[in-house]
Amino acid sequence: MNNEKTGMLIAQIRKEKSLTQKQLADRIGVSNATISKWETAKGFPDISLIEPLAEALDISVSEIIAGERLESSTKTEDIISDLVDISINEQNRKKKIYNWIIAITVAILYLIISLITKKWEYTWLIWMAYCFFRVATEYVFKK
Repeated sequence: MNNEKTGMLIAQIRKEKSLTQKQLADRIGVSNATISKWETAKGFPDISLIEPLAEALDISVSEIIAGERLESSTKTEDIISDLVDISINEQNRKKKIYNWIIAITVAILYLIISLITKKWEYTWLIWMAYCFFRVATEYVFKK
């Protein structure tokens, strides 16, 4: 799946149908800024919006996912596989963010308790160091 190809397809078909971004947005229940984001490849339609978008543009869901007009259904299985992979990756990303929120909240609580009680236990320091290390290695060094 390619945001650029899908965005260009959405824009092309929307213009062929003489629709403004606002009109298309109203048909599927999103803002015109969302349509703009899709068309400029800054985002991809949410899985729950792909079918209404396809209906509004009179194309198939597979064509939206592929980002091009499809003449046969040979690519359909590949597209569905890509969609499942993206859905799984998105779920894993959300789970990872949730886990990090919990870990950092615990670290902050440890820090607050240490400041209030003026007792610095080594396990608390190790936990905080570990959290900051993970954040640094996962988000800072990978970018």
